[in-house]
Amino acid sequence: MTHKLRRRDVSSAIEKRILTSLIVSTQFNHEIAHLLDLDYFTNTFIKTVARWCIDFFDTYEKAPFDHIEDIFNQRKLELNDEDIELIETLLKDISKKYELDSGLNVDYSVQQALDYFRMRQVYITHSNIEYLLNKNDIDGAEQQISNHIKVTRLTSGWVDPFDEDMVDDIFKEEGVMFKFPGELGNFLGGFDRGWLVAIAAAFKRGKTFQMQELAVAAIQQNLKVAFFSLEMYKTESNKRLYQRLLGTGLEERGDALYPCFDCASNQDGSCKKEQRTNRIKLLSDNKKPKFSPASKYNVCTYCRTSDNKKDKKDYKIAWWKELIERPAFNKTNVKKHVEAMSKLHKNHYRFKQYPRFSANTSDITRELDLLERSEGFIPDVIVIDYADILKPEGSGASTETSSLDDTWKSLARLAGERQALVVTASQITRAGTDKKQVRLIDMALWVGKTAHVDVFYALNQTPEEKAEGVMRVSLLAHRYADFNENANCAILQNLTHGQVCLDSEIIYQ
Repeated sequence: MTHKLRRRDVSSAIEKRILTSLIVSTQFNHEIAHLLDLDYFTNTFIKTVARWCIDFFDTYEKAPFDHIEDIFNQRKLELNDEDIELIETLLKDISKKYELDSGLNVDYSVQQALDYFRMRQVYITHSNIEYLLNKNDIDGAEQQISNHIKVTRLTSGWVDPFDEDMVDDIFKEEGVMFKFPGELGNFLGGFDRGWLVAIAAAFKRGKTFQMQELAVAAIQQNLKVAFFSLEMYKTESNKRLYQRLLGTGLEERGDALYPCFDCASNQDGSCKKEQRTNRIKLLSDNKKPKFSPASKYNVCTYCRTSDNKKDKKDYKIAWWKELIERPAFNKTNVKKHVEAMSKLHKNHYRFKQYPRFSANTSDITRELDLLERSEGFIPDVIVIDYADILKPEGSGASTETSSLDDTWKSLARLAGERQALVVTASQITRAGTDKKQVRLIDMALWVGKTAHVDVFYALNQTPEEKAEGVMRVSLLAHRYADFNENANCAILQNLTHGQVCLDSEIIYQ
């Protein structure tokens, strides 16, 4: 008895998610509407609203999100009291969590819907065959089998590259799912669904900061993020997040020292352009002085920001510091910014903490299933901090290397199955920590992990760069694009205030 109730609950949850997708996403309707048989739904109120969605899409070729409440109000008299209450509750929940064509992992939702349709078709076909055989209608039973084969063919997922629709699909101007802002985004390129992206760095070099920065950037691009930490408790993680949003770590409002870009020709005084911001130089005997607020020296980025190609070529990257007034880091200011973030990007972030070596990707998958069932939260980006301290996947691995191979394979599989961007990190060897530039050979534990990763990028920093608030990002591997392993992108930081990427500029070496 309990087992049947549980199955009904699971079906209800899946059907609600399919209905939500029909209401919210035009793309989902394009891919699903022609395959949908309303008899697949077991809940009468869901079947009713799904019919409204399909009718609206057939007429206007878009999802009915902005009009669904109007349709509901027009059709209320046709419904019983119980269905009215259920539909009202569902529509209120959807309006709180979603916007039209936003906030939904469409690829994952489509796959879920197809799997559910196939399951329901098998169940319906089986029931019909049993009924017809009991009536001794063999021809009718065989026809049911034929009909089932047709539906299976449509929902199988097989692709014909010579279908014109496949050509159209390649040239759709949708772009990538996620991209860092600024020059860092241009340097790394975009990241897409189903990709596994990893960050390599030495101990205490800012891997967690970098992953949290990616999470914030994803949220700001209206993507949903699930963050799993095996290193940091929720209080410390939340504190870093709040500092990132406010851009401060000051107890009282006041000036804070931040790194900023400058030009080497400005610092050594060799620039003779009239647009230069000052006529004094910064360097003395090729050395930078200690920063002083009283100094009359001004940074100059005229050539860096110029639209003139010649000026841009004249720019020689350098960095200096500036004082910027920042708000106080207190409860009032944090609540104000959190409230604003919540309004702009409602229901876009979840955080889960595990002790080190206590969870593997199987545990993470179960947590994602629970999150999906309990809150309807389906992430576009899954951040795991970090792969090297995940628990082994099972007892079958005979060596540490094979265990690590299983872990990285399972992370790649997680990305594909969830149609999400999965982001994690890995340590480099002790020898690699002293290098100015990290290479693939510097991967700790096992270099073969790179075979399972779509993009691997490294965080590089000398002690001098750390003192100046500069980090260099370099590409170690990219499955889909050419790259120069000697190139870097400099990013400016103030980690005390949670600022991981204040600005960025590409450097070629």
